[in-house]
Amino acid sequence: MPNKRFLRIFFRYNIAMAKKRAGKAKPAKLVSAKGASSRVRKANKRQSKKLAKKEALNRTKMPNSFRLVGQVYQIFRVNWRILLGVVIVYLILNVIFASGFGTISSSISSIKNNLETSGQLSGALAGFSTLVGSAGSNSSQTGSILQSLLIVIESLVIIWALRQILAGKAITVKEAYYRSMTPFIPFLLVVAVIIIQLLPVVLGSAIAGTVLSVIFNSSATMTLVFTIIFILLASWSIYLLSSSIFAVYIVTLPDMEPLKALRSAKNLVHYRRWPLLRRLLFLPIFILLVMAVICVPLILYATFLVAPVFYFLSMVAILFIHTYLYSLYRSLLE
Repeated sequence: MPNKRFLRIFFRYNIAMAKKRAGKAKPAKLVSAKGASSRVRKANKRQSKKLAKKEALNRTKMPNSFRLVGQVYQIFRVNWRILLGVVIVYLILNVIFASGFGTISSSISSIKNNLETSGQLSGALAGFSTLVGSAGSNSSQTGSILQSLLIVIESLVIIWALRQILAGKAITVKEAYYRSMTPFIPFLLVVAVIIIQLLPVVLGSAIAGTVLSVIFNSSATMTLVFTIIFILLASWSIYLLSSSIFAVYIVTLPDMEPLKALRSAKNLVHYRRWPLLRRLLFLPIFILLVMAVICVPLILYATFLVAPVFYFLSMVAILFIHTYLYSLYRSLLE
């Protein structure tokens, strides 16, 4: 009898301990499973960089420079009325407030002198370079400030108009000028960052020019050294601008802050800067070639038309630049 009682107690004890162990083991299994699921290996810096590069390469390939020009042409062809109206209003405002036309007209006399003293073609090319140099200048400081302000306003108008046009919305010139000024301050702050990023190339060219002309004019070695320094500073500025230039378009989105726009632009061009640089460097070269093809024959055979035609072309050039860059920006989003 004691043996049976002992065995009964022993079995009850073992069953109770087994149930206790089973009750403890189940949560322990869940915890371990939870711990195993939470212990996901984080990619190191090299792996993250490789993954980001792979994602950038898998994006839609950007159109080349000539295809972008074709896209700009199509936008102009379909929406030429609204875009021409925007340019004409800007032209009138520039003539009234900034006296830009008078500055270009004053350079016609120097163009005529170049044609008289130099050969026909060389004089025409020198006259065209004079026109290009006088395009961004103004005789008074107030006129220069107003001209810069008008460029900012016109840029906002063009960006707003392009965004609405490419979204399939019908707009008017009045709406473009009235409704595009909302992001004026954020836009100015992004432009200020771009100006700061241009300081290396501006300071490098000024220092190199002064030093080479005053001190080391006869030293080929120092000329080479300062040329290399200038190239490095210019490359640095261009590298920074390759992303910041797109922040100009991002910051015009609703409720967008300048710093957020700059970060978004940097992420947008990540691992795609060099293809972008080719397309960005193509833009000024193409514009100068087109303007030269139009203006050089006028300088040779119809000098009286040079000032108004070049002035109008410089107004259209701002529209072309923004349309080209906005098309490139849209291709980066795809």
